[in-house]
Amino acid sequence: MNSGLLDLILFSEKRKDFLLLLKEGPKDIEEILEKLQVPRTALLPQIKKLKEEDLVIHEDGLYRLSTIGEIIVEKMQPLLDTLSVFEKNEDFWADRKLAPIPPHLVKRISELGDYRLIEPDLSHTFDLNPEFVKYLSNSSCIHIFFSYFHPQFPALFLNLAKKGIEISLALSEAVYLRLIEDFKEEGREFLKKENTSLYILEKEKMEIPALITAVDRIMILGLFNESGRFDRQYVISLEPQAIKWGEELFEYYRDMSREVEIK
Repeated sequence: MNSGLLDLILFSEKRKDFLLLLKEGPKDIEEILEKLQVPRTALLPQIKKLKEEDLVIHEDGLYRLSTIGEIIVEKMQPLLDTLSVFEKNEDFWADRKLAPIPPHLVKRISELGDYRLIEPDLSHTFDLNPEFVKYLSNSSCIHIFFSYFHPQFPALFLNLAKKGIEISLALSEAVYLRLIEDFKEEGREFLKKENTSLYILEKEKMEIPALITAVDRIMILGLFNESGRFDRQYVISLEPQAIKWGEELFEYYRDMSREVEIK
């Protein structure tokens, strides 16, 4: 195999899609053309290049991956999934601090899947994002960590708790101090609920995310930009593996935090 093998695989959608299709098993040319929806004359030259690199074998009328091809394609899928996450919103990711995401979850960032961004809503400049509030309000269980303060947070979480929603809330120490200074009564009432728990992350000089939310059917992630500001852009995904990823990220910070008990 030569040094151009990576280019051969990744720099052609036809070759890439062909290899991924063969991961399902051997295929004849008619099935391949039907599934890939490409003309025969466009695909055959690409197949020829893959055969020349011993990635694909053609025998008994069927195309299949060689042993080398199977190894490469198995490793190729996670890379493609990861590239897809970053390429979808290159400017966003280029300006985000990723240090708050622990290495084992950064390696699995492809699990965000087909996410989208919630952009700041200029018509609600001083309010919480309505879509964010809607998702929380329609949940039965909420796991959320946040390290930026919004004056509407105390009333929001207290009202959600009164609806019977299970809430596990983790805060940075700075946010907690703001809560007990300016919203002491709301905080005490929140903690009196049987369906609530509150944790404080007391780690200093630690890069942390702006927000992590994992609820019944959705994951929401907020990251500070390279300037250390949160511009109210959220990554949102409804895919099951993304929700699990978000739960693990929440648990990572909750497990480093101290639980607050009402006195």
